[in-house]
Amino acid sequence: MKLSNFVRKIRDVCPPDCSACEKACAEKMGNLGPVINAGQVHKAGVYKAITCVQCGNPACKDVCPNDAIVKDEESGVVRVIQENCIGCEACTEACPYQNMFFDSNAKVAFKCDLCGGAPECVSACPYGALEYFRGGTIRGYLNDEEYLSPGTRACAGCPGELIYRFSQRILGSNTVFFGCPGCMTILMTGHETMAGSRLPYVSCLFTNVISTMTGTSRYYRHIGKEANLVAYVGDGCLSDIEFQALSAAAMRREKLIVLCYDNEGYQNTGNQMSSTTAFGSLTTTSPVGKELRGKDRDSKYMPLIMVAHDISYVATASPAYLEDYARKLTKAMNVKDGMSYIHILTPCPTGWGFPIDKSIDVGKLAVETNYFPLWEYEDGILRLTYKSDKPQPISAYTKLISRYRHMNEDELQQLQRLVDKRFNKLGLYSQSFRQKEALRT
Repeated sequence: MKLSNFVRKIRDVCPPDCSACEKACAEKMGNLGPVINAGQVHKAGVYKAITCVQCGNPACKDVCPNDAIVKDEESGVVRVIQENCIGCEACTEACPYQNMFFDSNAKVAFKCDLCGGAPECVSACPYGALEYFRGGTIRGYLNDEEYLSPGTRACAGCPGELIYRFSQRILGSNTVFFGCPGCMTILMTGHETMAGSRLPYVSCLFTNVISTMTGTSRYYRHIGKEANLVAYVGDGCLSDIEFQALSAAAMRREKLIVLCYDNEGYQNTGNQMSSTTAFGSLTTTSPVGKELRGKDRDSKYMPLIMVAHDISYVATASPAYLEDYARKLTKAMNVKDGMSYIHILTPCPTGWGFPIDKSIDVGKLAVETNYFPLWEYEDGILRLTYKSDKPQPISAYTKLISRYRHMNEDELQQLQRLVDKRFNKLGLYSQSFRQKEALRT
């Protein structure tokens, strides 16, 4: 996994009659350009801006016979050194995204180089549809080695796989994973005689993940060995079946890292309701019909429950905000006394009902609507790590997801009130913790 800086679409608001990004790019590039295309994709009626993604292993660079294409190690930007270009056009043929271009008059290849770090297309977009993603800030958290096997057996679009792969790159080789039956088991155990990862994995039952980790931790302490002991399990395990053992280990201040991937249900067995399933959600055990309208109560908020245990570190995270998660997981690794718990919202395309290419969009809107705020609890202080300047209504989130489409206006308003109540409670906790800290100092 090599993360570069690149321009990405962050909202589906690109209209068919706008070409502001193209015009800004053409003006910046002069005779060469534009290198961004704002138009209809594959004649399917989808409009979006398309530009170079600054590939981790750029095919254009690999085929260049004269070393005219380079990738900057710091920024990840792929550039053409036009003085070295011999005009063979091999790069334009090799680019799988058709984002390499050739000027037949100048006889040189050209492409997006992010305008030296300030992309004109982003600032020119009047709809806020584009974002300059700085992957370079994330790379500093990552080990160079890839531990998870190529490909994936997870459902298409599953962000749980992204988080698992990303977590391994941060945690490094001195790590032992623990898990139980669930969506990610197929990644963690491997297939037939082939391991899923080059990091050790202990397969447990639903009821003994934490106790198995505790025994391992005690043995490691006995032999003087230090390692990251990491649980990567779903909400069904931690919020329901395994909660007693989790609570007891938190009370004993066991030195464990617990990562909960929350897809808000028992998705591995067919989308049954769990205690973290949101109000109004349609699941196989909270159906919609004459008698029921989906889940009829609010979800259990596990992160605050773990704060009540006063453990060393608690945080929430999202695959849509990887730098925020990388920083938080690094903090969890550095905890020397007691448990660290990170609760990660992992939207499920299969169980929730949204297109497989919308997982990050759904995750982002969960944060932007305050449905899933990003915060951390550290040294007795709770603070938000991201706060939207203009929170969107919960309907902006629910309209992307089919399991909410039965909800009428009154039900959406009830969900909005629940979201506001939880967010305000976080604010009160944060204020209270700050006041206590001021009295202490």
